[in-house]
Amino acid sequence: MMRFPVLMSIVLLSCLLSAMGCRQEKPDLELKDLTTAENLYLTRIVVLERAKAVTLVDRKTGTALLDSLAAAWGDTSLATALAGAPANPSRSARVHELLIRVLKAERDSLLKAPRPDRLAAPLPDPPPDDKNEPSGS
Repeated sequence: MMRFPVLMSIVLLSCLLSAMGCRQEKPDLELKDLTTAENLYLTRIVVLERAKAVTLVDRKTGTALLDSLAAAWGDTSLATALAGAPANPSRSARVHELLIRVLKAERDSLLKAPRPDRLAAPLPDPPPDDKNEPSGS
């Protein structure tokens, strides 16, 4: 009979602690925070997205770009890129959150300016997300 109030107290206490922000979230990653391997991983994904965007508007040029990337990166390109992906789940989530921010920053250029010369452009370094802003803004 006494277990229910104790259980409720534990649940209530854990809810209060969560609401009070006892769990500190790590700040968002920026490009400067990446390891060399993580940077290579992120860069290759963005370069592939840029090449895919070119392919959508100019199939011949895009196919040539993708073939060139395959030749330049070699047969081990997938293994090399995956080796740069963080193994730690928490770090992996943070790197992929940065990737999403980079791709959002690239969105307009991917849609409106899919040019072959953009493959060599530096990655955008978007500011950290403002966690206090509503997601619709």
